[in-house]
Amino acid sequence: MNEKERTDLTDLTEFLFPDRVTDQVVLNELLHTASTAERIGRFKYREKEKTKDLCLQIHKDKILAYCNNTPDSPPCVLKNRDETESFCLELFECERAMEPFAHGIPALLMSKKRFEELKKGSDSSTVHRLSECLAAETGDDVHSNHLARVMKCFDAEGELRLCISSENGWKFQYASFISDHSSGWLLRMSSDPSQDWIVALPISKAQLCGSVAEWVFHSSAFPSPQ
Repeated sequence: MNEKERTDLTDLTEFLFPDRVTDQVVLNELLHTASTAERIGRFKYREKEKTKDLCLQIHKDKILAYCNNTPDSPPCVLKNRDETESFCLELFECERAMEPFAHGIPALLMSKKRFEELKKGSDSSTVHRLSECLAAETGDDVHSNHLARVMKCFDAEGELRLCISSENGWKFQYASFISDHSSGWLLRMSSDPSQDWIVALPISKAQLCGSVAEWVFHSSAFPSPQ
């Protein structure tokens, strides 16, 4: 392994596993095959009592799914699109068929730092007050109110760490997801901690599943503001 490959591997590890608590067996196995992958995604999802933490490696000839919670289990090989879509539906506890993401819908842009402050204090805030604070940041009263309601009463949340291999090393994208019983939001933000922005996009779990499946097959297909 040359110096560039070692640096790339370090960057990949730090981005995928910033918590540093992943089982070493899982980490070693994942990184052993990472060098030949075109894309790697880590997906964490929690809904009620269920928590899932998985990595997908997309190679030219196969897709490997690693469960970070069960280090003794070998990776699952997804052989075709149907198996990949079923995997995504199961990952996000989605009972409905996948849906395409509706590009062109309104997106909310605001400071990531301010959003995290509001989310952290949402338990002690009213929906009305939370909505006012969001609207002051985004300039959008209607969609800020929709986001405030989900922030106040969300029952599911997820985290998506997406890595794409390039000639210059790995390119990283980060997003999180929150939803309640009726709606959800995808929160896109820079993987660079020095950049203070966040874009919130309304998205259903069915659309999230479809977007992850599309990203597996077409790396440029992940939802982003237009």
